[in-house]
Amino acid sequence: MTKHLPTDEQLAALKSRIAALDQFAQIDTDPEEMRRMGYQAIDAIVEHLSTLKDRPTGRQAQRAEMEALLREPLPEGRVPFEQLLDDYREKIVRHAFHLAHPRFFAYIPSSPTYAAILADALATAANLFLGNWLEASAAAQIEIIVIDWFKEMIGMTAAEAGGLLTSGGSVANLTALAVARHAKLNDEMDGAVIYASDQTHSSVERAARIIGFRPAQFVYLPTDEHFRFDFNELERRIKEDQRAGRRPFCLIANGGTTNTGAVDALDQAAMVAERHSLWLHVDAAYGGFAALAERGRRLLGGIERADSVTLDPHKWLYAPFEAGCVIFKNALQSRATFHLLHDYLQDMPREMENVNFYDYGIQLTRGFRALKLWMALRFYGIETYRALIDRSLDLAQLAALLMRRSPVLEVFNEPQLGVVCFRYVPFTPQTTEDEARLDQINALLVERVIASGEATLSSTRLRGRFAIRFCVLNHRTLASDVEQAVALVERLGNEVARV
Repeated sequence: MTKHLPTDEQLAALKSRIAALDQFAQIDTDPEEMRRMGYQAIDAIVEHLSTLKDRPTGRQAQRAEMEALLREPLPEGRVPFEQLLDDYREKIVRHAFHLAHPRFFAYIPSSPTYAAILADALATAANLFLGNWLEASAAAQIEIIVIDWFKEMIGMTAAEAGGLLTSGGSVANLTALAVARHAKLNDEMDGAVIYASDQTHSSVERAARIIGFRPAQFVYLPTDEHFRFDFNELERRIKEDQRAGRRPFCLIANGGTTNTGAVDALDQAAMVAERHSLWLHVDAAYGGFAALAERGRRLLGGIERADSVTLDPHKWLYAPFEAGCVIFKNALQSRATFHLLHDYLQDMPREMENVNFYDYGIQLTRGFRALKLWMALRFYGIETYRALIDRSLDLAQLAALLMRRSPVLEVFNEPQLGVVCFRYVPFTPQTTEDEARLDQINALLVERVIASGEATLSSTRLRGRFAIRFCVLNHRTLASDVEQAVALVERLGNEVARV
């Protein structure tokens, strides 16, 4: 093959063009300017966190309003950092709900600690690649250590257990089901059946669909009066499916449901799974870290027997988004599912002890999620987290007691973790029309509470009835915040009922 060498003129022209672009291609600022910008950003963070309790819990906005506020042409020139920071404070943060607000009781709150926030900034600045061992060995070791700490927290301490950090519970559930499919079915899905309760998080069924299971293969079963798995019904359905030639293969148990915080009887789930050779996955994204507290550990007894467990450190470990986790009883099953070695990865270490995390999960490109957990856990200490979890459990009990004392509030569940479900009942319903009217009143009540900015609540349906959810998780929440929120519900409920 003829080799065409570039001429001196071609090289000179190319270098001249590069030199002409140099003046426009300078992005790094000088160190003093970087410090000035950094101090301004830190001031904004501290101001945001320190004034949360004095501001509304959040603000709703419509798309048209946001278009008018934020739409602008693609910027050709530079915008001063001060203006960008002002836009962040005045246009973005003001038009959002603050999950770290002490009176944000909707959904499942997330309230990152300051140490974790700073650690996340450091991890972003370092921009380490955590897909493999070669490119960031110390950071990879930190993730291994953090996973080992999590294993200890839930009692899954066998040497072969392991896992990895994910973006959140949804990807953790997806990863777990992919491994279950490979380990139990060798990826042959025909006739396979997954069992879950009617309180299971939607991300589990979504994960099943993503990896190829049809809706009919994902079976929802009823729960008992405490919204926990009915194992008698599960046994009946497993035997029915076996007689019909179907293949029961996976059981999803809950370590704290989103609806009510209910924790399934995990030891019983493990016994059923062992008896029928099912993969047991425990979705403990919400409640798993409650195991740090004694009563949480009792509730979650048996979680260590699961084949896979989902955890969300951005909930009760107060890490910033995104921070999820999946742990396997046998991490080699995860590696058997995901390990692929293409030509462009031929330089990677082959030794099993040097963990390449892309061999154990979905992502090739992964950031340094473990740093915010490693630094925060060491800075605050487990005794602090244990006390915060205990206080959250107590605050949920306080909310339930206050509601039970109210003549107009009806509580639907005894809070096992931090969720109380209730409704406003200004009259005793006698007919289906009365129930429909109560649903309307409570839906309007939730809207009014949110619009007030004094607290934020969310809603769900339990046994067909409209229910308001009150979830305590924030380390900033005090007893006075709970009392204020319950009083607000009573006051606004009375106003709505009059209307």
